[in-house]
Amino acid sequence: MKIPVQKIQDVNSSTIRKWIARLMVLTLVSSIAIYIATLERLPDEVRIYSGKSTGLYHKVVAEIKDSVYRRTGVTVLNVPSNGSLANLDALEKEDADFAIVQGTVEFSDYSIVTPLYPDVMLVIVRKGSGIENIWDLRGRAVSIGPDGSGMRQSANKLLEHYGVNVSDLKDNELYFDELLTNEQLVGAIVTIGIDNADLEKIFDTGKFDLLPIDDASAIELKNPFLKKMDIPQGLFGIQGDVPQQPLTALTTTAFIITREEMSDTLVQAVVKSVHQDNLRLRFPSIFRREQVSEWVSSSLHPAALSYFYPADNIGMVTQVIGSLNALKELILATVALCYLFWTYWRKLMAREAEARLEKQRAILDRFMEATLNVEQAQSGSYDVNLLRDSLFRITTIRLRALKQFTGHEIRSDQRFSIFMTQCGDLINKIQLKMVSQLASGVELVSIEREYAVPPVTKKTESNESQQQAFGKLRGKAVSSDSKSKKKQPKKDLKSKKASKKK
Repeated sequence: MKIPVQKIQDVNSSTIRKWIARLMVLTLVSSIAIYIATLERLPDEVRIYSGKSTGLYHKVVAEIKDSVYRRTGVTVLNVPSNGSLANLDALEKEDADFAIVQGTVEFSDYSIVTPLYPDVMLVIVRKGSGIENIWDLRGRAVSIGPDGSGMRQSANKLLEHYGVNVSDLKDNELYFDELLTNEQLVGAIVTIGIDNADLEKIFDTGKFDLLPIDDASAIELKNPFLKKMDIPQGLFGIQGDVPQQPLTALTTTAFIITREEMSDTLVQAVVKSVHQDNLRLRFPSIFRREQVSEWVSSSLHPAALSYFYPADNIGMVTQVIGSLNALKELILATVALCYLFWTYWRKLMAREAEARLEKQRAILDRFMEATLNVEQAQSGSYDVNLLRDSLFRITTIRLRALKQFTGHEIRSDQRFSIFMTQCGDLINKIQLKMVSQLASGVELVSIEREYAVPPVTKKTESNESQQQAFGKLRGKAVSSDSKSKKKQPKKDLKSKKASKKK
């Protein structure tokens, strides 16, 4: 079975319009389908890797998880871990959706959701241990945190500066809360929030003191995520006696991080749960919203950018640019296709307009031919009846032409103007001949017929009755004219006969 194929030259503008309409409908349906397919669908649950179950990271996540659920309907799982490095590993394996890490670890491949609070690096020593500076830690049992923790990472940077090897420290993988139960453990290097409950317990015993980090300024220059910090006197301890005098320490920042492709809705829910739910009442060291720019200047997730810098709308611009970049090929192809359709449609419309004009010209030629026939029929004739018939015919032709070409291109064509002028001139010519014939008492001889209109006789009266019937078809003008002829005075008729005999 052969499938009929329409030749391209036979395609008209209505077909093009149908194609364009179908293309637009297809584009609309495709756009809706793509929108539905790409519509953000939140998962049933997300996992936030925090830290040790008794640590501050874990407690912060426990506080915000209910708020995130209220905002998104997504359940938050608070997953304990060994710390920052373990959390990064979980993010890389996609076991974690969010993670809390210290600023001393390398996480440049991920986006920052929000900074949380400063993690202070403290060197804790047992009183009476004989440790008076960091070099005295060599060969002693000192905790620097379990493997995989950011605390251990930060302690390594401090020890490297002072030339102390980690292998020189005994029991260094223990968590620092072992100071409460293990008398052999004489010290710990911790990087932790000052609101940590384990830290408070240790100093509340009154058995521990702090060592100053005298080279804090030098270490700050070497490590961009470490800053010098002054610890005021009496910050810790029930009696407020730790430290006994102000000393110098280091601080870094705890961050919540995630993958860049993480849902904007979830990211903003986490940010708002930290900064809009009075979390500072529970954890006073949490950064205020206006302090965020002091602790982070780059690598913020786009949704976090739009929250912290709403006036800039950087997050929105980033999304728009990303969307345009992903769709640039499709956009260019669509624009090119639309241009081709538009160009072809314009040419097609011009070709159709020319075809319509030619068709109208052919019709106009027939009107002009009919006008010429009328002009030839009345030429040289002064027969009033023939002139009336010619006037009726030319008027009808003119009216039909006006009706035929209303709203058509040919109305602006010169040939149509010539036709209308021809019709008007012919109408005026016939009317003048009729007026001159009826107004003069002298019978004018038609050139073609070469005889005058015969006088009124009985025979002409019978003809006049026929003309009355003809006048009913042409109008009442004929009947009125016949009656005027009947009312001619007999004297005029006799005088005309006399003149003819002479």
